[in-house]
Amino acid sequence: MNKSCDVCQASFQPEPRFYDGAMFISYAFSVALVITVFVALNLFLEKPALWMYLSAIVIINLLLLPMMLRYSKVLYLYAVGKLKYQDTASK
Repeated sequence: MNKSCDVCQASFQPEPRFYDGAMFISYAFSVALVITVFVALNLFLEKPALWMYLSAIVIINLLLLPMMLRYSKVLYLYAVGKLKYQDTASK
């Protein structure tokens, strides 16, 4: 594998603690999802049971987990890694 990009010179080697930082962003996504599901269930249902909260949160979190993991890494790269997107297809 190349050590850096030929076009933008971005390093392909992850910095130390990269996955820890992405994990914190993924955790924030999960907390936001739990709060959103909790509020949505309270708005649409009169008095939901505890099993309804737990099952809805677990199912939705499992369905969205791959997307949350991917975007947490991307957000970490853009925020902390100072990665900039360059559109090379239009050149």
